[in-house]
Amino acid sequence: MNIAILIPELGGGGAERVAQILGNYYVKHNNKVYYFLADSTVKQDYPVEGKIIKTNIHSCLCNTSNDLQRICKLFQESFKMRLLKKQFKIDVAISFMEEFNYLNVLSKGKEKVIVRICTILSPRKDLKGLLYKKSVVHFFYSKADKIIVMSQYAINDMKYQYKIPLNKMVKIPNPVENLVEREKEELWTYGDKVVVCMGRLEPIKQQERIIRAFSIVCKKYFDAKLIILGKGYRQGYLKSICKKLNIEDFVVFVGFTEKVNYYLEHARVFVMASKVEGFPNSMVEAMKCGVPIITTDTPGACGEIIGKPKSFVKSDSMMLCKYGILTPNMPEQKQFLNSELIQQEIILGNAMLKVLEEKDIYKKYKIQSIKRAKMFSINRVMKKWNDIIGNK
Repeated sequence: MNIAILIPELGGGGAERVAQILGNYYVKHNNKVYYFLADSTVKQDYPVEGKIIKTNIHSCLCNTSNDLQRICKLFQESFKMRLLKKQFKIDVAISFMEEFNYLNVLSKGKEKVIVRICTILSPRKDLKGLLYKKSVVHFFYSKADKIIVMSQYAINDMKYQYKIPLNKMVKIPNPVENLVEREKEELWTYGDKVVVCMGRLEPIKQQERIIRAFSIVCKKYFDAKLIILGKGYRQGYLKSICKKLNIEDFVVFVGFTEKVNYYLEHARVFVMASKVEGFPNSMVEAMKCGVPIITTDTPGACGEIIGKPKSFVKSDSMMLCKYGILTPNMPEQKQFLNSELIQQEIILGNAMLKVLEEKDIYKKYKIQSIKRAKMFSINRVMKKWNDIIGNK
């Protein structure tokens, strides 16, 4: 079978990580896999076993002044994609991210078209313009053969906000794979009171919330560390927040690393406070390493992963769920450098202290994390993909 994976680039993000896992899996199972990438200068962080195809496709979201030009550009680029699909005799085309999802649909021929929605669209205030209008999203996604979403929250969002038929959607969570082994000679030098967060340094991830909440921990423990894994343009801004809070020596910016488990296997707790999360790979990777989880009640899969009760609506306090700790979602806030901590940040900081201080809580959620991660094993998840693709 010839499989095309359509994705703008293979930098260090969650969607890119899943594209890598899918492609490598299907190569190992005797399929030909082609990665159709945009013309991008982004460094490739994830090595893949499939063949990289430079499509010469340029993003319609850049260098265009209005929505009409973007739509025209999208249709123009879809012709390139159609020719590539024919050239490589593609049987199944799997796409990631809205723009490439639309290109996948517009270039549809005889191949099976599968689009994968990587986020929760309706809460994303940063996604603006004609391409994200509800009628446009409905138009494109309704024409795919199958739409892969990662949580029940996403199914509800697509059904009620974008009128996507239920029979078009399939819920498939992200698979968790064994992480790269660390070098044996590496020594751990950060102590045993380590909080880890992982993700691109972008506004949607809200690492500043975690930094501010962690300042509560710093007041009590002078040997505590917050380790931030991930790269992005906001690193300077986040460091300025650390400086303002006088906790620069407590926070470590690692950048992108393939040796994630070097940090996770020593972490006391993993924290997430994103505005929106489609399905956080990093959270499940931490669970596989037996790290207790704290997450804000973010739109998306976070609550589902840690076992938030289905009847749960909203809470203003910390909740001990089956597989992790849930704290209230963060309200919108523009100014952080000179503002006092808000209630939700204080609750998040107290949740960190709870796991750091209470051995019973730590041990309970360590066990529950490992148990939950098994539900997202690569064999279990890929069986669902095989059912959709028709691969045996």
